[in-house]
Amino acid sequence: MNIDISFKNLDSSDAIKTYITEKTEKLNKYFDGRVHVTWNISLERQNRVVHCHLLGNNMDFFADEATNDLTGSIDLCVDKIEKQIRKHKEIVKDHHHKPSAAGAGNE
Repeated sequence: MNIDISFKNLDSSDAIKTYITEKTEKLNKYFDGRVHVTWNISLERQNRVVHCHLLGNNMDFFADEATNDLTGSIDLCVDKIEKQIRKHKEIVKDHHHKPSAAGAGNE
């Protein structure tokens, strides 16, 4: 898993980078292959805005959140991404290729 973190109008700290890395590793259980996660963190007015873009094998997920609390924004972003991943996994799992009824009667 590759993780890129960038900050705009905000000083970076090792504590925030560690927190983001821990939260991102939580998403690793959903993937078998290579995953690239890009985090963009900025300060706009009084809000801490967090954008998360996750790219995987045939998957592309995006979430953003703006709150007063930086860790809260990160948590909400991870929750949104996790919800998207779970929904995608359900769709893929429930998608069965069954023989059609019209094709069976043509013999």
